[in-house]
Amino acid sequence: MLMQNMEDDDMKKRAFILVGILFSLVLMSACNSNSNTAANENEVTVIQVEYPVYDTAEEIVNASDLVFSGTVTEINYESLNVKSETGADPETGLVEASEIPYTIFNISIEQLYKGNVESDSISIKRPGGKMDGQVFVVEDASTIEVGETYLFITQTYENTYPSLLNVTQASFDMNKPEVSNNGQENEGITLSEVLEYLNSIN
Repeated sequence: MLMQNMEDDDMKKRAFILVGILFSLVLMSACNSNSNTAANENEVTVIQVEYPVYDTAEEIVNASDLVFSGTVTEINYESLNVKSETGADPETGLVEASEIPYTIFNISIEQLYKGNVESDSISIKRPGGKMDGQVFVVEDASTIEVGETYLFITQTYENTYPSLLNVTQASFDMNKPEVSNNGQENEGITLSEVLEYLNSIN
């Protein structure tokens, strides 16, 4: 039983996302559909992604290096090649260089809780977005809307935007302190718990 628990914990804490094969299939689908872009204008593809899952506010905050609250001012989409030069990309698990669709959230920062930023605004990314006339949505991704204020828990990388730690637990509606991650199921972590832990370490 102890060994099983250790294996389960190890599965939760893996520091990469197993999306290489999935995004490869997505890209192949997009390439094959280039000649039918108009027909696929509103086609939505749901992507299933495996992320590390966190059980407590302490775990998710300690796994990040940048935590802040802010209001979303704009949402854009980019195809990014985030492959590192030293092994598999830590965020997507991709070994070969490949561009994948991302959603870019432009945010006006209201309060910085952890880490450092050089401006009062920032752009962060999350896998999924629009590419070649198609929309790619990560399954169970939390809702993030322009004009709304959230707490964001992110990880920074060299030469690219910071990323949300995962799609379900890393953004919290600042107007719903007792709701687990925008109403999504997320192992019971609430904004109040995250803020309480952040205040205890600051």
